[in-house]
Amino acid sequence: MRFVSLLAAAAVLFGATASAQSALNVNVPPWARELLSADFDTINGGRPTLVGLSTDLAVRVTIVPREGGVARVIRYEQTGEEASIALRRLTGHPQQGWWLWGPDTPAYLTVDASEQTELTRLARSALGVARITGQTEDPDAPCATGQAVYVEVAQRGNTPFTATRSCVGTDPVSELALRLSGLAGSQDEASLDASAIAELLAQDRAFAQAARDQGIQAAFQAFAREDAIVLAAGRQPLEGTAGISSRFSGLPAGARLVWEPRFARVSTRGEMGWTWGEGLLILPNGETSTSWYVTIWQRDLDGVWKWVLDIGTDGPPDPSQVLLERAAQD
Repeated sequence: MRFVSLLAAAAVLFGATASAQSALNVNVPPWARELLSADFDTINGGRPTLVGLSTDLAVRVTIVPREGGVARVIRYEQTGEEASIALRRLTGHPQQGWWLWGPDTPAYLTVDASEQTELTRLARSALGVARITGQTEDPDAPCATGQAVYVEVAQRGNTPFTATRSCVGTDPVSELALRLSGLAGSQDEASLDASAIAELLAQDRAFAQAARDQGIQAAFQAFAREDAIVLAAGRQPLEGTAGISSRFSGLPAGARLVWEPRFARVSTRGEMGWTWGEGLLILPNGETSTSWYVTIWQRDLDGVWKWVLDIGTDGPPDPSQVLLERAAQD
């Protein structure tokens, strides 16, 4: 993925103007300004601030580990009874720079009614306290939490408010930031890796479901990159749509392919990963054959996992109970 200092230029290509980029609030700390350059293609039309949002409540939290690690830009937007969280994840260090983790587009999370009520209360508390009290901070002072945060809050009809905490504490601004941070997740390297693995396993299982619902060839084409390659025993590599068609054209009508991923790994940048698992081919006459597979995946710019390389080999003598249960579901 790209270094976020390049994203401001990319923002222009996606519709953000130079004047919009210069509209960043002068109170934005330098470390937050760099991260906010990644937040250019939001519902806000590319503008880098919350000014002009047609929402009842908008909160954006830019939270950074002071000693480096996983940083996040978290946007919360609520209109009426509808609310969502948009999460962008980055890895790096405040002095050395940040890399966008995963796709160019944010991950979207739903927010239930009780969480909406809580976030509205916290936002109002932060607004009220911050407007009547000042806060002087030493950015070099020891910090027990190890995190700095820049918060923006906008309510319909009110002037947007911003606040910086060089050390997240227990005040209302910090409380709002920490709660939104907890809802967004991916707070450290371990949780970031776990979330990516869960996403990739879910995509592989969705791929398998599509093969059952739409047919093997249609599913392989729908989930593939245009330059995807299939490696099968005894055959030359097969590439692209034509290659996928060739791979499965010899199967009789009614043949079924069932599979289940067992394991996944994702790169440290969140852009590539692989799964492996077992498969079961079931022919209309009742004959079956098992396989092991390895599939290599890559995210597209919208964050969707697409497979780029699929490798199959002969499997165990008998299918596992999991595969038999999957086959029985069809």
